[in-house]
Order: sequence, then structure tokens, then C-alpha cells
Amino acid sequence: MDREQQILALIRQNPFISQIEIASAVGISRSAVAGYIAALTKKGTIRGRAYVTSDEQTVMCIGGANLDSKAASKQAIRLASSNPVTVTESCGGVARNIADTLTGLSCRTALVTVVGDDKAGQWVLEETRKRGVDVSQTIVLQGENTGTYTALLDATGEMFLAFANMEIYDKCTPQLLMDKWSHIAASQLVIVDTNLPADTLQELIKRCKEEGITLFIDPVSSEKAKKLPQELHGVTAIFPNLEEARLLAGSSVETDQDYGKLARAIQARGVKHVFITLGSAGVMYVGEEGEQLFPPIHTKVVEVTGAGDALVAGIAYGVMHQHTYMDACSYGLAAAHITLQTNQSVASELTEERLLQTIQSITKGD
Repeated sequence: MDREQQILALIRQNPFISQIEIASAVGISRSAVAGYIAALTKKGTIRGRAYVTSDEQTVMCIGGANLDSKAASKQAIRLASSNPVTVTESCGGVARNIADTLTGLSCRTALVTVVGDDKAGQWVLEETRKRGVDVSQTIVLQGENTGTYTALLDATGEMFLAFANMEIYDKCTPQLLMDKWSHIAASQLVIVDTNLPADTLQELIKRCKEEGITLFIDPVSSEKAKKLPQELHGVTAIFPNLEEARLLAGSSVETDQDYGKLARAIQARGVKHVFITLGSAGVMYVGEEGEQLFPPIHTKVVEVTGAGDALVAGIAYGVMHQHTYMDACSYGLAAAHITLQTNQSVASELTEERLLQTIQSITKGD
């Protein structure tokens, strides 16, 4: 066992051990121990005092955490007219929703985001914390407004129109994120959404590539997907819908239905695993494990909001439990299936037990 491994073993036995105690046990100077500690911290293997090691199996989600409002129309929507709706408010944001969902699946999760010093930010953080997500690394910006997302759903539950006020994410600079790097790098998996600025996304992808960190990206929307750099080496998996996939693939044909070709074009930019979500057509996977079009699970849809986030969370769950990426796709489809049957962005019904029951049912062909 080399010195670094010896030091790490001592820290795991006693996270509060002093550098003098480590030096005595290993037989080197305290300054030499400090050097090893600095190197381990830079790599993200430990997170400072008390030394928190990276074997926690944490999923770090980085990106949006908003106050969501949904107005569900009670009848066919009429433009330029008053429409009767039912309005609900909830916590939202792609990164926050994925973290929340993974917590419901019994995964250890943490969230790095930016919120304002307003009531909306306080409420979003408190509700997310209650769900079991570690929000200790979230940044509260003085004088800023927490992001808001307002969606209008038609009578079938499909999104008709949405409004987003998310200027606060422009404040999430590369330096702000790098200040949290030891916590990010200590995670087993990092999931980021494209609410972040372009330069922050580029720096994050670069650092994950350099340090061999598993990185998932949710493009969020075709407009926000434009912020991704052309060079995507360092991205382990990406999850665009069809519109986003066409943009990422550089397709000028809006009716391009060759899903495999689109996925391969995205893969050529450096992504290891590409999952194109196709709604009622399922999910197209192209990656290091081959190619496959996964059909959807037959579902009586109540509302589509949150299904995409659930799919990413389900695939992350599968990967974290040592399944291949192709096998993990079934977990994503099952998570989306459960979520589609509710009117919640993060379905309370989506538990680890329910997910595994659904997977078992699919396997049996029920």
C-alpha cells in the first residue's frame, strides 16, 4: 500500500484524525501529510475537515432550482381569451427535480444551484432539504430573484406554453462552480442541466474529462442546448428530446426521423452514450454498447411534466447500481412511466420499491 492509500485508509477509519497523528502513523513529516491531503482534496477524493471521502455514492446535480407554477386548462385552450384553469405551485428546475427523484429512489443526492435571497428561494431550498437532498453547497445571491417557471397545460395534460424567468443562472460563473469543485469531484456521478452559462458548462465538461468524472447532461431545451460547446469529450451521457437532438446533431431538416443517424452525429462530438427521448416512440440509444430503439411502456398519461427528468433519474439509478447503460434505459422508461400517471413533476409514487416492481413486471411481460 503506497503512502496516499495509507493516508486515505486512516482518514476513512477516523475522519477527524489530525495531520500530526497521520504523520506519526505513516512515518513521514506533517508537511508531507499536508501535501498528500492537498492532492487528495484537489482530486475530490476527500472534501476537507472533517475529511469526507468520495465513497458515499453521491449523485451531484448542478443547475436549475425554480419556483414552478402550472396552470392546467379545464377545456380546449382559446387564444386571446380567458381560459378557466387550475393553478398549482411546486418546486422545480431540472437539476433539482432529478435530485429530488433520485432521493425518492433511495440514492444519496446533493444539489449545487443558485437562488435569490427571497421567499421563493428559501421555500425551494427548505422543501428540497426536507426531501433529503443535501443543499449545503447551494449559493444564495443577495438582491437576486429566484428562477421561476410558469407552464400552461392543455386539457390533455400536454404543455401548451411556458414562460421562464431564469436570469439568475447567468450569475453561476465558472469560478463560482470551481469554488465547489472538491464537493463536485467527490461525487460518483455528476448530472448537470443547461441552465448554466456556456462558459461554465464548457469548464465543467473540461474538468470532468480531465479527472475522469462520470458526467450526464440534460439539454433542457433546444435554445439552452445551444450553450453546449462543440467539443463534448468528457460527457458520459446526454439526454436530448427529438428537437434538441436535431439541433445537437446539426440537422437542418426539421422532419428528420432517422433517430440513429441523429444520435450518431451527437456521439461524434465526443459523447459516449446518447439517449434521444421520443415520447410515444420510446427512447433511441446509441453508444459504446451498441444501438437500440427502446419502445415506451404503455401508459395512461395524466400529465407529461417531469417525465423527462424522471427518465434521466431512472437511468442514473440503473448506472449507479452497476447496470449497463442499455439495461439502465429500462429503469429510465419505468421511472417515466410511473411519473406520467401523476400530475406531479416529481412523483411521490416513484419509490425504489415501485420502480423495481415495475421493472420486474416488464421483465415478466405483464
